[in-house]
Amino acid sequence: MIIKEATYRKKEIEELEKLLKREDLTKRQIFLIERELYRIRKGIKGEKDAAYFINFYFKDSKNWFVLHDLRLEYKGRVAQIDHLLINRLFHIYILETKNMGQKIEITETGEFIIHYKKSRFGIPSPIEQNLRHQALLKEIIENEKLLPVSFGIRIKPRYFSYVLVHPNTIIKRPQKDKFDTSSIIKADQIYNITQKNAENLGIILDIVKLSSEETVKTFARKLLRFHRKSEVNWYKYFNIKEKITDYKPPRQYFCAKCKATISEKEALYCWDRKKIFGGKAYCYKCQQIIRKGKSQV
Repeated sequence: MIIKEATYRKKEIEELEKLLKREDLTKRQIFLIERELYRIRKGIKGEKDAAYFINFYFKDSKNWFVLHDLRLEYKGRVAQIDHLLINRLFHIYILETKNMGQKIEITETGEFIIHYKKSRFGIPSPIEQNLRHQALLKEIIENEKLLPVSFGIRIKPRYFSYVLVHPNTIIKRPQKDKFDTSSIIKADQIYNITQKNAENLGIILDIVKLSSEETVKTFARKLLRFHRKSEVNWYKYFNIKEKITDYKPPRQYFCAKCKATISEKEALYCWDRKKIFGGKAYCYKCQQIIRKGKSQV
């Protein structure tokens, strides 16, 4: 069951595309904006690929609840969780998606190296990143007492942290006794992983502990209270002036007699007839009075 759909940062992309149309950008600013757009779009592609498999297996399930694109803020810290899976036993899966291209290499010391065409470059550990997200999520749940109480005892959840990569990505892993990479899985394996974990935990014996659908929904809604949309000031981020200084407000025109605001058309009409109006501008009503006075002379 889907509780929250992903927004895929549509607003941010629109803002960055609008910035690129500015004519006062430096070459460096253009490069940085284009690079940020590329990074966001690449990340979105990875999230969409993973969401396809997650939704395929869990969208219509009455035992699983899915929250996509969850950005939690708590006590000055942020956890950007790509996908959150919760079942009726409160097994909570924190899923981080990474679009790592064709090949990723993980060294014996836990370093992550991306292979792109003929280049190799390191990235921060997505395992550690997701564990930080898990830590903040756990803190929110515990401190705010979000979980329900059953028979006088607050339910204790189980947390599972995984990093999802595209099914076509080649993963070069070190020996397991050197560095454990079992939390790095391909997106199409997520269903089998949840089933395997259930078997290992003896889930059949826990059927009596199943919470109701409404209980899990209530928990998810409480958690969503800590969701905040990302608000980035891209002008400040890229050191761009927020206002273009050559803006000129439209002129205003006033009647020389009654001081009422008049249109540019009324003013031009008077200025084109200096013999009648003496080079001054008047509203239509005052024009008629002046014309009548002239005719009586």
